[in-house]
Amino acid sequence: MLRIPINTHKRLQRGEIPQAYAVINTHLGYRAYGDKALEAVFADTPVLLDGSWSLGGAETLSGGAIETLEKSARVLNFSSFERTISPLKDDLLTAYSAKQKQHLSLQLNNTDGYFSRLLAQEPFLGREVKIYLGFEAEPQSTHLSIFAGLISELSVLPVLTIEADER
Repeated sequence: MLRIPINTHKRLQRGEIPQAYAVINTHLGYRAYGDKALEAVFADTPVLLDGSWSLGGAETLSGGAIETLEKSARVLNFSSFERTISPLKDDLLTAYSAKQKQHLSLQLNNTDGYFSRLLAQEPFLGREVKIYLGFEAEPQSTHLSIFAGLISELSVLPVLTIEADER
């Protein structure tokens, strides 16, 4: 069962569709990719060296949003997510420990060769990737994390295909 903020629930009840986006934690920092620009999700704030941010220079806050090196509209396709547990004939503890790990296939637009150049400097293989679901106007800290795993395979052609497995 997922717990969601009441504002998210109200927006879903009104028929609004949340945005899915991927955040890849590289050696240099976080990179966020969605199917459209992520301007409001990751607001531009002055970041201090310790990762906190400042509010008008008067107050230092520990930001609720992830600071990103890049936020761009490059996602072409997310695969579906599945999670199953053992049949009901097992007891709850056994069924939960035997759950199927999730797998993700993510396709990013590489027609301009951007990722071909980036991966030479910043390898993605073995790095953490998270998929979030939320509304752009809501704070990033309220978005649902629907997948977290490590990148296990990459295929760089006109489309960068990332394969990741849940930890």
